[in-house]
Amino acid sequence: MSQHINTRYELFSKGIFIDPMIQTSRLQSLVKMIQPKSCSHELIRLGANSDGGYLVPDDLDGIDACFSPGVDDIASFEQDLFNKYQIGSHLADFSVDEIPSGTLALSFTKKFLGANSYEHFISLEDWVDTHAPDASDDSLLLQMDIEGGEYETLLSCPARILSKFRIMVIEFHLIESWAQADFFRIVEAAFRKLLDTHYVIHNHPNNAMGIVELNGFHAPRVFELTFIKKSRTIAGGVAKLPHPMDFKNVDYMPDILLPAQWLD
Repeated sequence: MSQHINTRYELFSKGIFIDPMIQTSRLQSLVKMIQPKSCSHELIRLGANSDGGYLVPDDLDGIDACFSPGVDDIASFEQDLFNKYQIGSHLADFSVDEIPSGTLALSFTKKFLGANSYEHFISLEDWVDTHAPDASDDSLLLQMDIEGGEYETLLSCPARILSKFRIMVIEFHLIESWAQADFFRIVEAAFRKLLDTHYVIHNHPNNAMGIVELNGFHAPRVFELTFIKKSRTIAGGVAKLPHPMDFKNVDYMPDILLPAQWLD
């Protein structure tokens, strides 16, 4: 044992960190927990038939605004939401200086989302309180693609803010890091928090990054989940995947499906 510890510390000194992988059974339990449920609302597609388009439940009446952190070159989801339903969007991203040309937005905040507000970061709580201080429960929509910052952002967000979002579409990243025990605890806690008030009703793997194997457990490196408030639907059995309106994020790359371990 002492030789093992000494070897581990020697690796630390060389900038190499090693840690046992999380048990495969815990990964399997997590994906079972986030397995999409059938929704009483039909799913519709907003945005392009490629990257930037997402499936949401057809339950948009009464939504006052969308909060959309992570600005792409083309904001097709936000534009579709406005053109078809007259729902405007608040955008945020520190990595760009302005929103895409031709995009209409309620506001643009040049900051990243994070666990709290400091320097070039803003918390989801502060962002919502700034732009929708009087928003009621179920009156907002969240579309989040922030390249791995989603876990800390969601885990630090108070329930009173999350409850305002009737629908959430969130892209999850860093799936290969789920195998690391400390990171897995953060991931698991974030999902448990979301599932207190929302159901997962759709899962679409992003084909841009392919599949990763974690000690026999297979997972898409990036996937998109759609959530709906539990008060808005009667969830049935397991949702059928893939959905007919799912499209590849990157057209020139091979499509991927959720591995069987995610569907059992």
